[in-house]
Amino acid sequence: NRKYCFLLYERIICMEKKAFQETIASEEGFPVIARRTLIKGPQIIFGGHYHSQFELLYIKRGRMELCCNQSDYILVPGEAAVLNPYDIHTAFNGAGRLFYYCVIVDPLFLGAQAADVCMQRYIQPMLQGTLRFHNKLCVQARLAAELETVMTECRRRKPGYELAVRGALTNILAELYRTHLDLSGREEEREARRQCMERFRTIFLYLEEHYGDPLSLQDLASLAGYSPFHFDRLFHALTGKTPMRYLRALRLQKAAEMLCGGTGVSETALRCGFNSPNYFCEVFRREFGYPPRAHEGRARSREAR
Repeated sequence: NRKYCFLLYERIICMEKKAFQETIASEEGFPVIARRTLIKGPQIIFGGHYHSQFELLYIKRGRMELCCNQSDYILVPGEAAVLNPYDIHTAFNGAGRLFYYCVIVDPLFLGAQAADVCMQRYIQPMLQGTLRFHNKLCVQARLAAELETVMTECRRRKPGYELAVRGALTNILAELYRTHLDLSGREEEREARRQCMERFRTIFLYLEEHYGDPLSLQDLASLAGYSPFHFDRLFHALTGKTPMRYLRALRLQKAAEMLCGGTGVSETALRCGFNSPNYFCEVFRREFGYPPRAHEGRARSREAR
């Protein structure tokens, strides 16, 4: 829903100074978020989650590791990801710089009245999950041009830009229906996926709020209602990481944000669930390529400038 979009939007702005360099082109009341993001260094781009919006990720530079539902993808320049409504998705930047476009849109923005033929044939089935798109695609010139139109119109906001954005997104949707429609799923599979998403949504929210607490595989499995073995397998299928490796990556991401905000190394280690500052420094260096104090020093030098 729109409230979710703008909560996400506000969170991204808060992270911009710490992890990203980002340009967000959107305004309240308009159900489209368009943003350009430059990420420097390894980190979780977004943790496992899903939403009712339709999302497009278009890689301009670098390499994105994407886990969507039970599949892993590597996206490189010229490739895009289509995230259907309610797809669970997680993304990582392994190393180097990553520059990509992201467009999030409420599918109802592309429809009209409930009796409209386009709403009945295309929008409602997409929202219900009876029609889906393949998650990865190679962007051809026509789609690339439409995406650039969306980004440009959202950024400039000239009179009538809403109509131009809607037209470009409608063209993109039509092309996806013609070339990337995925009709392989059955109703039983869709229902099983929906139930799985509901369970794991609780897990992702819990990890976001309790990443600094001592957590075990048994704790998380019990929360989701699975055995540890089954939970570990499903979690890895959805995110590309085991629960404990995902938790460690999340803790390191939060730690980098804290260090940029001026929190000391020892306090950051304890608040992010690392019992030993020395172990935290070792893991941090292995993940980012430099020690926490250097990361802290970089933040201070940016503030001084």
